[in-house]
Amino acid sequence: MDAAALWQRYQDWLYYHEGLGLYLDVSRMRFDDSFVEALQPKFANAFTQMAALEKGAIANPDENRMVGHYWLRNSDLAPTPQIKQEID
Repeated sequence: MDAAALWQRYQDWLYYHEGLGLYLDVSRMRFDDSFVEALQPKFANAFTQMAALEKGAIANPDENRMVGHYWLRNSDLAPTPQIKQEID
């Protein structure tokens, strides 16, 4: 890859998280556009499942348990008023 292409890839793939003040450069990792496209549905599914867990979905069906560390630290995130009240 020539210098201009590397610079463009750097600009395309540099990630900045403002809240953390963190830059992440993945531009030199060896992946192409088709790899990213193939991952899109998997990422979408992961984010959907994570949102469901944060809203109180059962994470462990064998024990009928939710994942509570999201709202145990901030009761305003609790999935139900009853759980919020118990935390408070």
